[in-house]
Amino acid sequence: MSTQLLYNDFPTFLRKYFPYKVQKISLNAGFTCPNRDGTKGWGGCTYCNNQTFNPDYCRTEKSIAIQLEEGKCFFAHKYPEMKYLAYFQAYTNTYAELEGLKRKYEEALAVDGVVGLVRVPIVCRKVCCVIWKI
Repeated sequence: MSTQLLYNDFPTFLRKYFPYKVQKISLNAGFTCPNRDGTKGWGGCTYCNNQTFNPDYCRTEKSIAIQLEEGKCFFAHKYPEMKYLAYFQAYTNTYAELEGLKRKYEEALAVDGVVGLVRVPIVCRKVCCVIWKI
């Protein structure tokens, strides 16, 4: 018996828009957040310790392209034909100057096998996820 979900789960969403297996690769682009830098608050939100959920390859001293390549190596054994979404995960990934955001997003999209971007708007909940497909 099939049960219809009352919400749009992420795997179903991905299958709707991508005809192949897609994996998010987390990135740390060095962004901050208005709740961390003093603009709106200090210390971040309760669930804002990025070191607890960022993979080891996510380091701001590495370029976006290198983080993506290392992430691809990490996931490649699962599905050799997999494509990837660049997931700007750490902190608030739209909290920067437009030109800086554009440079980082374009660098990610230039990496072979990357078919889109995932970003979380300036909110602290991942349920507000936005996907850009190329």
